[in-house]
Amino acid sequence: MDNLLNPNQGKHVAAAKRKSNPLAIIAAVVGLLLVALFVIRPALLGYGVYQEAQSSNLSVQDYSQNMQQLNHDLDVVKANLSSYSTFTGALLAQVDQKNNDLTECKVELERIKIDVEQAQKQVADKEKEVTDFQGKMQQSIDQQVSDKTGALEQDKTACQDSLTKKETQVGEVQAKYDQLVKNTAKSVCCKMKVDNPQINFYDVVDNKVTCSEQGTNQLNC
Repeated sequence: MDNLLNPNQGKHVAAAKRKSNPLAIIAAVVGLLLVALFVIRPALLGYGVYQEAQSSNLSVQDYSQNMQQLNHDLDVVKANLSSYSTFTGALLAQVDQKNNDLTECKVELERIKIDVEQAQKQVADKEKEVTDFQGKMQQSIDQQVSDKTGALEQDKTACQDSLTKKETQVGEVQAKYDQLVKNTAKSVCCKMKVDNPQINFYDVVDNKVTCSEQGTNQLNC
């Protein structure tokens, strides 16, 4: 009977075993947490749902139906969101493509701007060439006109001088002719006036001197 332990010694041995086995304590705590997670939490959630149903004046069944409808609506929203996400992805792809197209357009626009600037420069150069050519041609034309005008003025002056000389010569000849006619008429008509005192005029008809009682040229005997 010496090998048997008294009750107090048994308690001390059990306590020593509990102190010397921390894994058992940890396992017990984890077990309590699992029980709380799978038993107490659903109970609390159910109680909370019940309280919300009571506060909204709905029965648990109606509240459950509302929750099911909400879940259904949530599924619809998720489906729509998925569709919107797909559609948005497609739009983003199109936006990327448009951005690429826009970049290409910008590059093409810059190239066209460069071409336009070069073309404008070429046009400006050609316009300057044309302006310079027109200026030279106008100077040449003005010089030719000036030369021709000077030559014509000289010709005109020469013609006027020649005409003046000719007019002077014609006047001299006319004066001589008039004097000749006058002398001839005086010689002829004065003799005829002896026979006909009414003869006081003379004229030239067919290159002949004629005496008359009336006429344009007065006879002086």
